[in-house]
Amino acid sequence: MDVLLDWLKGREIIYGLLARLYREGPDTEILAAMVRDGLLGRLAEEESSEEVREGCRRMQQELSAYQNDLDAYCAKLKEDYNRLFVGPGHLEAPPWESVYRSPDRLLFSEETLAVREFYRSFGLVNKNLYREPDDHLGLELEFMAWLCAQCADRLQKHGSDWRRYLQGQQDFLRDHLTQWVPAWSKDVFGHAQTEFLRGLAQFTRGFILSDLEEVGTALDHQK
Repeated sequence: MDVLLDWLKGREIIYGLLARLYREGPDTEILAAMVRDGLLGRLAEEESSEEVREGCRRMQQELSAYQNDLDAYCAKLKEDYNRLFVGPGHLEAPPWESVYRSPDRLLFSEETLAVREFYRSFGLVNKNLYREPDDHLGLELEFMAWLCAQCADRLQKHGSDWRRYLQGQQDFLRDHLTQWVPAWSKDVFGHAQTEFLRGLAQFTRGFILSDLEEVGTALDHQK
């Protein structure tokens, strides 16, 4: 149980970090914490996915080059982040599932509604419902972090429903995140002007693909 708890809590941290980066963009605080804590170096050593490790190395190399002027570097990253994901104007890598999975690349399509229903099946509703698409990458990653936290909490309390939250992680990864993030990350990698965002896209793709395998293994061990 302790191993499973540590695994869930570690994944909650990673999903939460990714969610923040995609929802808000890189800021000086989070960049300074990465430098101070050596986070990217640790992840590069601990993760089994070569794509995750390469993404960490790519981010770390550029971050190290700018670590003495994080304010200027943050401004550079924000400009790239806005051009890719926010606008104004044409977005090189729109961060919504429906854009990559609907035939007409439209927001608020049936893919968005499917994600909304998945949230509702666990009692969650987007606080910006109808004003913000439910299938933004940051929201989907935030949901995965929440599922990890809920699963760990119920496991610690010896609740019988913790497996439902682990199964939910597998289902959401299989039916949603892994269905569109690989294509999206390719767009980010091809159009980003900073190595940090290229590395972040690599990390995200590698992490969700390897995580789907890990969750499947964890579920098999509980049978």
